[in-house]
Amino acid sequence: MAKIRIIKKNNDCSMEYEVGDICEVTGTWYGGVHINGRSGIPVSLDKEEYMELNTEPEEPDSAENENTLETPEHDIHAGDIVQHFKREWVSPDTSEYLYKVLAVAHHTENGEKLMIYQALYAPFKICARPYDMFMSEVDRDKYPDIKQKYRFEKYTEK
Repeated sequence: MAKIRIIKKNNDCSMEYEVGDICEVTGTWYGGVHINGRSGIPVSLDKEEYMELNTEPEEPDSAENENTLETPEHDIHAGDIVQHFKREWVSPDTSEYLYKVLAVAHHTENGEKLMIYQALYAPFKICARPYDMFMSEVDRDKYPDIKQKYRFEKYTEK
């Protein structure tokens, strides 16, 4: 299971956890995670109360892994509405190329991090894409006129 570090405490009365504690995740909910508190009592934490710790095994350095290690970390999380760069080609009145991020998942066989997201236009398809690809920059050689920096960015109404 994943591990988290407590970075903020929303419930000052609780003695079950403190800022800095490292806890194993026992489950998730749409607003955060569940852990067992210090006395074993189940506790639900909001997303802003913790940060995920990388529990994946370190991969050996190689040219093949170079892009993975340099993937930019821009601010996209489960629940965010994002737009694909191809949205620049359609009317702003449509929901085409808008997606809701449902989760960040890990492949059960190889541990690869995946973004799970759903189209906000018919037929409302649910997709999975490798995290590195989801968070990557637009290929400027292939799409030189695109203004958006990343393949997916948070959607803001203009």
